[in-house]
Amino acid sequence: MSTTKEETLHLKNGKISIQTAGSGPTILLLHGLGGASGSWKYQLETLQREYTVIAWDAPGYGRSDRRRPDVDAYADALQELAEASGFDGVTVVGHSMGGVIAGRLAARNPGWISRLVLSSTFTGNGNQEPDAPLSEGYRRRIQELDTMSREDFGRARARSMTPKGTRKVPFDLVAEIAGRVDRGGYEDACRMLDRADNREALMRVRMPVLILSAEKDTIMSEANADQLAELIPHAQRETVYGVGHAPYIEDPEQYNRILINYIRRL
Repeated sequence: MSTTKEETLHLKNGKISIQTAGSGPTILLLHGLGGASGSWKYQLETLQREYTVIAWDAPGYGRSDRRRPDVDAYADALQELAEASGFDGVTVVGHSMGGVIAGRLAARNPGWISRLVLSSTFTGNGNQEPDAPLSEGYRRRIQELDTMSREDFGRARARSMTPKGTRKVPFDLVAEIAGRVDRGGYEDACRMLDRADNREALMRVRMPVLILSAEKDTIMSEANADQLAELIPHAQRETVYGVGHAPYIEDPEQYNRILINYIRRL
């Protein structure tokens, strides 16, 4: 059985760190704001039996270099990764922040993306006024990062992401990963998400798309998924039941099953 490998790629405009496992058709996993490549622990472990699984660290996360806090700059980093790796026929899974980045790149309809999964995500805040201050929610998160211990920050983020009664093991993993974010990279990502507006871009997406929402997600609601479905009318919709904003950790068996079934039926 394959094991997970960590590596850092030196791309045209900076380094990107990734974790890879397995062989076969490629699934590329893009984490959320409080995540990292390690967020996809259970996908790397399980999906490698049939697929090449690659999880990136977004700019400013892990060992990846920071980029300009603009969604196109993050999408460019993803395109650079694809070009350096020779990707073809890839399923891209973008969760939350990762879905904003994936959606922006998918609008360019690059030939190497065969299908797209938008997981618990949205179009971006669209706060594009010149010199506009960061939205309150993001300001509050950065303030918490500055004033809390890393352990307390991670647990605070885990409480916001997971429903009451979440088992200790998944809760602790969500908290551990959130507590390791880099201050500069995290603020960059907040600014990128606050400015991003994918409403027009998503209407240009032509590849097959699956929109995933989670039943108990209080960060990305069904209304966010409904908006994505209006913008991408050919997209399929599915719900991950009994979980919050970290479904890939809270119930990896259900999450993985949905991904595999979607890939197999296309």
